[in-house]
Amino acid sequence: MMYAIGSARMTADTTPDEVAAEEERPLGLRQLLAFMGMTLGMFLAVLNIQIVGSSFAEIQAGLAAGRDEVSWVLTSAMIAEVIMIPLSGWLSRMLSTRWLFSISSVGFTLASIACANAWNIESMIVFRALQGFSGGAMAPMVFATIYSAFPVRHQTTLTAIVSLLGTGAVALGPSLGGWISEALSWHYLFLFNVPFGIVATLLVITLVDFDKPNMRLMRRIDAPGIGLLAVFFICLLIVLEEGRREDWFESSMIVSLVAVAVVAGVLLLWRELACKNPVIDLRVFKNRNFAVGAFYIFVFGAGLFVPLYLLPLFLSRILGLNTFQIGTWLFVLGISMMVAGFVMPTLLKLFKRRVVAFFGFSLLTLGTWLQGDLAVETDFVSLLMPQIIRGFATQMCFLSMIGLAIGLLPVNQVKDGTALFQLVMRLGAAIGVAIANSYLVIRSEVHYQAFRDRLTEGHAYAGDMFDAFSGALGPGLGESPETAVAGIQVLVTMVEREAMVHAFNDITIVVALFTAASLVLMPLVRSIRKPGQ
Repeated sequence: MMYAIGSARMTADTTPDEVAAEEERPLGLRQLLAFMGMTLGMFLAVLNIQIVGSSFAEIQAGLAAGRDEVSWVLTSAMIAEVIMIPLSGWLSRMLSTRWLFSISSVGFTLASIACANAWNIESMIVFRALQGFSGGAMAPMVFATIYSAFPVRHQTTLTAIVSLLGTGAVALGPSLGGWISEALSWHYLFLFNVPFGIVATLLVITLVDFDKPNMRLMRRIDAPGIGLLAVFFICLLIVLEEGRREDWFESSMIVSLVAVAVVAGVLLLWRELACKNPVIDLRVFKNRNFAVGAFYIFVFGAGLFVPLYLLPLFLSRILGLNTFQIGTWLFVLGISMMVAGFVMPTLLKLFKRRVVAFFGFSLLTLGTWLQGDLAVETDFVSLLMPQIIRGFATQMCFLSMIGLAIGLLPVNQVKDGTALFQLVMRLGAAIGVAIANSYLVIRSEVHYQAFRDRLTEGHAYAGDMFDAFSGALGPGLGESPETAVAGIQVLVTMVEREAMVHAFNDITIVVALFTAASLVLMPLVRSIRKPGQ
């Protein structure tokens, strides 16, 4: 049997001398350029989600769309991406890495052109779905290639480089999106991808030769599995996106979608475990390291993306910053991710991955906890330390856990394993953000009610504040009923703002506690005792 530790050409019959020769084999220029093409395509797919997500206002104005409608510009891409991620393992085995990645890159580039030329919100949603579906296969294929086609001594460095590019895209996206929208127009958010997409496609189609197609899989296509997969994730993500706006289970639509998702999920589980040639190989969860690693990457998805979702909302709603300013504040997170990416290969050589993972999730807990101390007076400097800690923790968590989860899988399961690994991380982020979005409203209302109960007109502190507001407004409004009304309105606005700040902090602290609680399962992770690991 082949194993992911080492090159894809190593089998159970390989002699020690052949193993050593394989490990010492240098990487050729062709191999490196081919891999660069793949990482460029992945970088564009990740970056595009971030730059579009930061420029909703410009797209909404340009397409004359409603506020609820424009959110589907992001949601449609996410739904299509989540459907494609688990399919990427089976498709790359059937078509080969070269042809699936080339098709994905061409599709992504053409969909980007179509998005830039969208004539209304409906056409934009369709084109964004095509873009998300095309881009969804790229990241799983990049990581699968690392763990199935490269010698083990290069895997840590290559994984760190790919992670560096991925996190760099997350950090660069908001500020780049804000600059493009303000300096040019929202159309260039999509046209930006075109020249780089062409370069990535040419590099991949001419140089990638890591595996061969297996078209026999076409004759054994798992059509019911693909259908159930699509229905399950479409229903799940629509529920997560629309649940709060539809008042959750008070809506018959949400109840129906949940019922369909549950039935489709159960049938999908049964089908994929019973099918001889499943579209997604759920048997990878029999590997303890992969199962525990999948749990931790779910925690990581929530722990990284929920605070990353809440912080820009705080900076916009509470501090009133614009898109470019928010991107500038968040850039510290990206810089710390990049710095950590450079030191991680050395760190992983000095310490066991399980040790690095433990300290990574501990630091993620600490950084998130520190971020849960937001206030109206929060400034750039006060957010430096939480972002620096979270940036370093991000690389420690992801790089250690992907090695622990994928490193011991047989090579024939690596493609499915990396696809499921990416999928679980996306689900952690999507579910976490949906819950946070709902509880942001709930906790804001709870805190507002508590403040209102305390700050009654007879309360001494409230009376002093009311007199101060009235005094400040008096020169303009005079001694009139309007002065009292204006004072009350200012007081209400201030209380609403304070209530929302407390809600931001509540949710951030809960995420920190959730991350901390996950550490109890770390002893279940087996250390990889292989050279270079």
